[in-house]
Amino acid sequence: MESIELHAAYSILERGIRAKVKAPLFFRMLGKKTVSVTVSRLYAGTLLKIVPIWLSTGIKQAQLDEIPLEDGLKLMELHGKSIARCVAIAVINRRYDFGMHRILAWYLLGYMDWKMLLKMLEVVLIYSGVGDFMSITRLIQASKITAPNQNLGQKKKGS
Repeated sequence: MESIELHAAYSILERGIRAKVKAPLFFRMLGKKTVSVTVSRLYAGTLLKIVPIWLSTGIKQAQLDEIPLEDGLKLMELHGKSIARCVAIAVINRRYDFGMHRILAWYLLGYMDWKMLLKMLEVVLIYSGVGDFMSITRLIQASKITAPNQNLGQKKKGS
C-alpha cells in the first residue's frame, strides 16, 4: 500500500502542484489577472538550499498537519518570511537563482493566501523525498555493516 502512495506522490510531483497568485501590475495591464506558481520535484541543490532555512525555524512537520487558525497565524507571524523563502526556492528550483527567490518570496507574502503558503510548504517537505532518504540513512546506521562487531574478538582482562 505504501508503494502505491509513494508512486502517486511521485506522479503528482512530475506534473507539479500549482497555485494561483494575483498577477503583477505589468501582467494585469495586459489583461492577465492571475499567474500560476508551480512546485515540481526538487533537485538536490534546491533541497540543500531549503533545508537550512527550514531547520532554522524549528517547526516540526507534524505541526503543519491540521493546523488550527490561531496556531497558523502565530506561525506566520514568527516564521512567515522563512516559509515564503522556502516556497519561493522550491518554485524556482534552480541551484543558482541569483537572489530571485527573495523577490518571489516578498511577492508571495504580499499576494498569496497564508493557508495556501503553508500547504505549499507542507507539500514541499512531504514529497521532496527527504523521508525516503532519512529512512535509508537510519537503516544503514542501525545495521553498521562496515563497523567491527564488538561481540567478536578477545576481551581485555583486568588484573
